[in-house]
Amino acid sequence: MKNFTDEKTLLREIKNGNGEAFKFLFNSYYPRLRGYAARFVTDEEAVRDIIQESFLRFWEKRDLIEAVSISSLLFAMVRNACLNYLKHLQLVEQHSLEHLDRVAGQEELYYWDFNLSPEYTLLYKELQQQIRLVMNDLPSRCREVFEMSRFKKMKNREIADALQISTTAVEKHIAKALARFSAHFKDKYPLDVYIAILAWLLSE
Repeated sequence: MKNFTDEKTLLREIKNGNGEAFKFLFNSYYPRLRGYAARFVTDEEAVRDIIQESFLRFWEKRDLIEAVSISSLLFAMVRNACLNYLKHLQLVEQHSLEHLDRVAGQEELYYWDFNLSPEYTLLYKELQQQIRLVMNDLPSRCREVFEMSRFKKMKNREIADALQISTTAVEKHIAKALARFSAHFKDKYPLDVYIAILAWLLSE
């Protein structure tokens, strides 16, 4: 297997649909991501599912990914998936996350959005406002589809049935919304914030 040591080349090949490059990405990052996810989720089978789903979404939404650190984005996606898993189990409370902003090591960056300081609270509020701005600027049907997908957690088939449109139309609306969000935040915020937003966009 070819050794894609340069991230720009690796990302370009993945965006071009190179399966060998994607396999290299999976094999290279799976061990670190598994160890990282295990800090949050103790169920080994759930950890495997979280990582595999994160890679699948990375592949499916690869057209949206531009000029970012692949490793940063993958860790952010896995972090979000772990948090969603824990929320689903109703195990997460604010006080249980307080220790995470004190974790040291090479993955420390990816804990930034668990920080409970006033600085991050203000950032959250600002990002929420920006999200509303983008949402309000979307065409009505596009916004409706994205809200059903992102906030109501409906599957594409469910959205299509509810709105009496095709799944292809649903996918196009979602892709259009994601592209708008990506372009908006890429130009306005530092790279780490953009990566966090992009990870949120790439999640189901």
